[in-house]
Amino acid sequence: MAKNQWNELLLEQVRQLPMASSKEQVQLRLNLLIVEASKQKKTIPTEFELIFQAYQLSRSGKLIDSISVFFDAINFSQQNQQEFLICFCHYNIGTLYGMLGNYFYAQKFLTKAEKMQQFCDGYITGIIKNNIGDIFRQIGNFNEALIYLTQAAELLSQHGPKTAAALSYFNIAEIKAKQFLFAEANELLESLYQDIKNEPRYLGFYYKIQAEIASHSGDFEQADKLHLLSIKNMQICEHDYYYAEMILEYCHFLTSCLQYKKLDQFIDLGLAVAKKIESDKLIDGFNDIILLRIKDIDDINIREKHYQTLTSSLLNSRRELLKREGDYLQQLYRLNVAKLNLSTMKSLSDNLAVINKVGHYINTSSDIKNALPQIQQDLASLFQTDTLALGFYNSEQDQITIHYLDNNLPAQTPYITDCKSEATYMSYCIKSNSAFYFNHMNSEQKVAMLGDRCDSKVQFKSAMFSPITINGEVKGVFTIQARESYQYQTFHFELFSQLISYISIALENQYNRQQLLHLSQTDHLTQVWNRKSLEAHFNQLKQQQNQEYTGIMIDIDHYKEYNDTYGHIAGDEVLIQVSRLIKQGFHSLETQVYRYGGDEFFVLMPSIKPEKIRQKLDKLLIEVKKLLIPHKASTCSCYLSISVGIGYNKDPENQLSLNSLVNTADRALYQAKENGRNCYFELAHIKETIY
Repeated sequence: MAKNQWNELLLEQVRQLPMASSKEQVQLRLNLLIVEASKQKKTIPTEFELIFQAYQLSRSGKLIDSISVFFDAINFSQQNQQEFLICFCHYNIGTLYGMLGNYFYAQKFLTKAEKMQQFCDGYITGIIKNNIGDIFRQIGNFNEALIYLTQAAELLSQHGPKTAAALSYFNIAEIKAKQFLFAEANELLESLYQDIKNEPRYLGFYYKIQAEIASHSGDFEQADKLHLLSIKNMQICEHDYYYAEMILEYCHFLTSCLQYKKLDQFIDLGLAVAKKIESDKLIDGFNDIILLRIKDIDDINIREKHYQTLTSSLLNSRRELLKREGDYLQQLYRLNVAKLNLSTMKSLSDNLAVINKVGHYINTSSDIKNALPQIQQDLASLFQTDTLALGFYNSEQDQITIHYLDNNLPAQTPYITDCKSEATYMSYCIKSNSAFYFNHMNSEQKVAMLGDRCDSKVQFKSAMFSPITINGEVKGVFTIQARESYQYQTFHFELFSQLISYISIALENQYNRQQLLHLSQTDHLTQVWNRKSLEAHFNQLKQQQNQEYTGIMIDIDHYKEYNDTYGHIAGDEVLIQVSRLIKQGFHSLETQVYRYGGDEFFVLMPSIKPEKIRQKLDKLLIEVKKLLIPHKASTCSCYLSISVGIGYNKDPENQLSLNSLVNTADRALYQAKENGRNCYFELAHIKETIY
């Protein structure tokens, strides 16, 4: 038998293990596998042996021991890159934690399994969904439970053995019964009976739900018989957890019927089995019934005596259980996770390689905002990245401009948050200048962290945040977020911090390059573009195949005489004020203002809009006069004034040169000066007009 065929046979045997209801059935499957291995002269890999061992332990009621062995199986599965087995073990660990009553870890591992369902077929995916639905059922979230259970039933009916979907339908029937939809529950149960009538475990569930329906209908005698049938069938299949669970259900029924003599007998039996399998959930269930039992004793003196004695005993018992859960179970989890992390050092090394790769193209990117989709795509192999966002902080306005990507939404435009009016994780990160991550955020924790000004809704339960420092100042923040809880561990945060180093360096380099570019292309006095940048911008416009251009040359009237009269410092101040008015008047993404030389300014527009330009220039002439800057040496006004030449240029063949554009505006300016200054003149290809 070829290696791949042998591995497929092993995987198929593991795949069938959830259908084994007793340790004997597990052993039978293992025996068949051992015989086949002997025939084929093959060996059963360690990870497969461990999974069979874990199933034998769980079917014997040794749930905690079973969890430990499943962790060992994951360790070997990772080394051998058996992704299906890793998913399979996560599903089983989550299921066992649920049976122990630890829904925190149950949810954690079942969610891990669900996220790896691409490595499974429809049958195992259906089982995973069934068990997630069962957890929701146990905690009373029936709506969410029904969604998962319905999906599970469909998958198991299509991909599993004949009775595979029975557990999902039993769970659905139980929910229907608790919702008093007895007809729907009965219909489901009857449709299942023919297929499960020879399966003791399924009959146990069947009779338990029938008993609950009979009890609600007032037929207590029938309910009693059905409960006993449920217990008997679970005892036959030797599944101690379900055996104890059926006894607990019966004890609840006996308590409601005040059948104390029979109740005492079954409490002792059920509690002994629950303690044997160390299920805190079942032990607490029996303890609660004992407390209710004591309260129903008629004689107050006897009741008080028993109550004090048993309460003390139960409290001690519960403290011991909580200690075991707090110490042993959590220690089991932490030690095994640490072991798994150690076994994946190569994976960590690969992760660092991804971070270095991302860092390289971040550093070589001219604009990191454009690189965000590529960053999100690459980081998806390291983190759960439901949302990725980069925020740039404006300290003067106390605002954050946020560029973000959401894997459930199309590309979004950036948006701005005002830190003065709303408290957010980003503003907290910036103001505190500290990196942080969380794994299970809820509304109360969010308000406690951010204050009452925050939006208390929680969409992302796991997140990592870090400030971005540029030249010693916090200039931004970067975040990766996940909708589900418990998605990030310490090593994830360390990788994230490494990534932030690259982002900070890249943004600092971009910022410094922009500053150098700004210094080289702007006039240091007026802070408008310089003459050198005019040529570069014009060439960019030419590449866009524009067919119309407007050039505007602006000159301060008798500027040399102003300098001679009032001094160069006053002259510089005039240049600053006039340039500010020009920038305000021609503020547009398509329009740029340049200091052409001395007291001359040039405005470049990739269009011809005479009416709009006239309006702007009429306003500009007035605004300059309103400065009320005295100019005794002027021949055209007692206050500072300007002259303006406007050149309209059509370029259908894309042959216009910058010299020609400037020359047209310069000729128009010359004419404005000839016309007495303190005015503007328009020059087109054919006609000339004075205003």
